[in-house]
Amino acid sequence: MRHYYAIAERGNGPTWWISFPGASIYSAADDAGEIVAQATDALDTAVDAGMTLPRSIEDGAKPPADLSGFEQPAIVIVIPFEHATEAKAAA
Repeated sequence: MRHYYAIAERGNGPTWWISFPGASIYSAADDAGEIVAQATDALDTAVDAGMTLPRSIEDGAKPPADLSGFEQPAIVIVIPFEHATEAKAAA
């Protein structure tokens, strides 16, 4: 299992916009409790589409030090990820 940094930015109402630094992978969550699930789904979709994932924490990725370029409030989230196909094969 790998771990990735995502940025969650508060949108209008309860919505959170999710992005992955270093990749063109985006998603949204209807509320904060769905951020990890939606981010995981976005990574699964990216792998299925043949997209390149951002560097993982295990590969040396560092969290962004400056969130001033993001809509506030913005938070850094660590997303544990194993592609659904790989997870099934390991089971």
